[in-house]
Amino acid sequence: MNHELMITEYETHKCACYYEEGRLTELNVLPPASILGNIYVGRVQNIVKNLDAAFIEVQPGVVCFYSLTDNKHIFLNQKRTEDVTIGDELLVQVTKEAIKTKAPLVSSDLHLTGNLVVVTLGARMVGVSKKLPNDEKISQLKATLFERLPEGYGVIIRTNAYEKKREEVELEFERLLVQMMDIVEHAACHKAFSCLYQERSPLMQLLDDYTGQAFTRIITDLPDVYENLEEYEEQHPDVQLQLYETEFQPLYAIYRLDRDWKEVTGKRVWLNSGAYLVIEQTEAMVVIDVNTGKAINRNRKQQHLKKVNMEAADEIVRQLRLRNLSGIIMIDFIDMENPENREGLIEHLCKQLRQDRIPTNYIDMTRLNLVELTRKKVRKSLAEQIGQKN
Repeated sequence: MNHELMITEYETHKCACYYEEGRLTELNVLPPASILGNIYVGRVQNIVKNLDAAFIEVQPGVVCFYSLTDNKHIFLNQKRTEDVTIGDELLVQVTKEAIKTKAPLVSSDLHLTGNLVVVTLGARMVGVSKKLPNDEKISQLKATLFERLPEGYGVIIRTNAYEKKREEVELEFERLLVQMMDIVEHAACHKAFSCLYQERSPLMQLLDDYTGQAFTRIITDLPDVYENLEEYEEQHPDVQLQLYETEFQPLYAIYRLDRDWKEVTGKRVWLNSGAYLVIEQTEAMVVIDVNTGKAINRNRKQQHLKKVNMEAADEIVRQLRLRNLSGIIMIDFIDMENPENREGLIEHLCKQLRQDRIPTNYIDMTRLNLVELTRKKVRKSLAEQIGQKN
């Protein structure tokens, strides 16, 4: 199959566009690089006793909130007591970005996240994703990893590990463990504000999400993106990396991203039949209404409505992926009198939902013939990514 990823800038946004057979099916706006997940040598700037908290500077001018009761302090300077004082240097990791007036949050519970496992600092233990079965394969993997864990370090087996060979999981585990031990052992040798670990870029994290979803080409007109992806190309020889340098026509225009952008940021989506969808994203849920619009056939009305609903189901699944909609989703299809037609529609919808790499579940059709779905939230919706208000 011809699947490819196109990365470009459009309307001040850096966009990663995923195409299946030439049609846009996923659109992600890549955020600017952040400090989330980074590990720093931080310096205590202030103690707030009534909050049982300290404020720790991790970069010049970047001050973060640190709970004194929820953390086991990792001091990097000489101390006579276990009390945190102004001027102390601590090893911390950013666990939450700044939100409005709230400062970023840092913690001493360090972790390094890979595709298959997460290595942690603290208790010597092996955790398992709740999605994994408690079978012999996982039990053997847990036992193997536990034997290799030194005191003071832990590991969590991620869902992706189940489909991989044990050797691949062990290899990533060893790499992350060595990296974590090196950070902890040599942290005291670094000055305040040193970044000892930098989280992978949003683009590389997105590529991780596409694991198991093959694409044949990545094309971009951004030289910095191209340079960052050269190592990825070496690790994935089946993927062709191309830098688009023609000035005659911008890359977004060749892929008609301007047309798709207008559609995906609007509430109304037209179908080939002349019918249309209205998509409303609210705080509580997503509501999708299917309207006949210009699609009218009075001679074979029920058969025609079935055809329109089938077409709508295909486009709804595409829009869920494109807009990255999640949570509770209610769909009001066009009413059909024939129960067999309704059953056929649900069967077709469920088949299309299985193509989505993000878990999406059909719940039920209500007595009012409203279809209920749930879709797991993995990333912000496209509207949230671009700051669009509902």
